[in-house]
Amino acid sequence: MRGETAPGARAPEDSFRRWLRAHRAAVLGLLLAACGLRLCLIFVAPHPSSWDGDVRYRNIAANLLAGHGYSFDTAPPYGPTIASSPAYPFFTAAVYAVAGTRTDAVRVAQAALDVLTCLLLAYVAFRLAPPGLRGRAAFAALAVYGFLSWFTLIWTACLLTETLTLFFTTLTLALCARGLERGRWGEWACAGLACGLAILARPDSVLLAAAVLIFLTARLLRRRSRAAAAAVAGFCLATALTLAPWTLRNYLVFGIFEPLASEYGCVAECFFPTGYLQWVRTWLKDETHFDYAFEPAWPTGATAFDAAGLPREAYDSEEERRRVIELIGRYNRDGRITPELDADFRSLARERVRAAPLRFFVGLPSYRLASMWLTGFSTHRPTPYVMLLRVFSVLPLHLCALAAFALWLRGRPLMWLLLLVVLARSAFFGFHYAPETRYIVEAYPAALAACAVTAAAAWGRLGARLRGSKGGGVKSEGAAV
Repeated sequence: MRGETAPGARAPEDSFRRWLRAHRAAVLGLLLAACGLRLCLIFVAPHPSSWDGDVRYRNIAANLLAGHGYSFDTAPPYGPTIASSPAYPFFTAAVYAVAGTRTDAVRVAQAALDVLTCLLLAYVAFRLAPPGLRGRAAFAALAVYGFLSWFTLIWTACLLTETLTLFFTTLTLALCARGLERGRWGEWACAGLACGLAILARPDSVLLAAAVLIFLTARLLRRRSRAAAAAVAGFCLATALTLAPWTLRNYLVFGIFEPLASEYGCVAECFFPTGYLQWVRTWLKDETHFDYAFEPAWPTGATAFDAAGLPREAYDSEEERRRVIELIGRYNRDGRITPELDADFRSLARERVRAAPLRFFVGLPSYRLASMWLTGFSTHRPTPYVMLLRVFSVLPLHLCALAAFALWLRGRPLMWLLLLVVLARSAFFGFHYAPETRYIVEAYPAALAACAVTAAAAWGRLGARLRGSKGGGVKSEGAAV
């Protein structure tokens, strides 16, 4: 592939360091200002209750420090759990060990971590841009991620896994960029290690691993070299070794092969109404009815379900509406979704897919992706003005990213890798039963790095025009004299 350093050749790996040294005051100022913005969000902005996140993470962290093992129980016997991946609870426990069990301490640690993510993204943008734009692209990445990317910034104040996952995702991309520059398997092994940590932070980061593996496999088929094969092997082996301790623990404790975590938050293996979720997936298109639709599926959810609250998209005919009401009536009578009721919901879902395949495979995924990408971090019953504000705040960044993917793919393997990261996550969550906007956040580092390249090009062209106009003005004045 063009744009890569040949194996064994000396790559300009010190160029980013030289750029940092040459602009250390400006870079440090931007990073401090970005950190200050995050601290203001933590200590000045009002915190809605949803920002407290999932109590499981804090309970597991407290139990780890107290010697009760990996459990989210608040009283003996402190049974082990497989409901949460381990990275974020261990991160929270580490903060608790230093600063005490204070949630604001975790938020401050996340703010500092997000500033490091900002610097890593500058490195990715630096490597991604053409040589003449590298410095501007790095500055643009610092500005965009540090101040304009509020849909990633907002999560530093939330006690959820997003900030930690964003860090490991961007670290993976930075190490992949370094691997492309240097052509050594060691960098790819380090990228696999970082990717494994991202998976341990959020299981859906397997999409990141899939994107990198697809890229490396295509690179191997194209080049057919020992170095390309070593890159694939190094990445896969390091990722597997990173997941091995958690996978072994789950096998020894629960007797199951589980390298990730329970998708549905179960302590161990359990029945979950996947047929009901399949039915929800035939009509749910954003977060407007998210809580209402998903409460019945979880044991701790609603004990009564009012069918009148369903949107019109949940049924296609009066006969189907009566059938849905009958199924919900059975739920209200039993107080839960039984296996038999779940099977009936599954049958209804399959009938809806067969009746309108274009809606299920094209219309709904397209709407979900538009909802997730264009409205920031939530679409839960916003006012029209708030919705417009969200769309117009993110749309310029997305358009810049699209322009970069359209203009600079040729001869730039790193740009192809970033595009694969965006496409893999988008394709999966376009069809997912839970279109939460936060699930697309981990694709933003790849998109924003591409956005920074477009911003750098626009910046350079604007500067050239300004210099040209100034030069023309001086020449005219000289001619007049």
